[in-house]
Amino acid sequence: MDLDEAEDWAWCDAQFAAVEAYVKAQNIPHGVICDWPEWYTAPYVGLWAVEDPADPGFVGHWVLAGDTTGVQPQPVPFDFLSAEDCAEPREALAAFAHKWAALAAAALKGTAWTGSPLVHGDLAQSAAQLARQAQLLKLWAEDDEMWEQD
Repeated sequence: MDLDEAEDWAWCDAQFAAVEAYVKAQNIPHGVICDWPEWYTAPYVGLWAVEDPADPGFVGHWVLAGDTTGVQPQPVPFDFLSAEDCAEPREALAAFAHKWAALAAAALKGTAWTGSPLVHGDLAQSAAQLARQAQLLKLWAEDDEMWEQD
């Protein structure tokens, strides 16, 4: 699905509101929530930086936010990670991929997870979906062309 520039902007604006609400609902310590994703592929998923309130100007957490428009039949779930071990967006995307792959593998063995990411419905189906999404995040994180500086 290709969006034109106006649709792209509108999607990111809508996502920002959802990210802001998610950060507050999850009680993630924060200063400024960046108003534009550090990385995204609209209308599917975006990676958002959340400022560390104890260290203004630096990322404290990363939020991975799936589409909130209701268009996607299997949207990427919202999740967050501390930026302590992943200061750069590419590292954060790889960390989400690793976390989700591990959660999916455990769930496929019958171990349910609690907390983030929030998933609903059948555990095996959710695990399979999360595993597919983890593979895609991993591919994106490994794609050097996606991370080239302009």
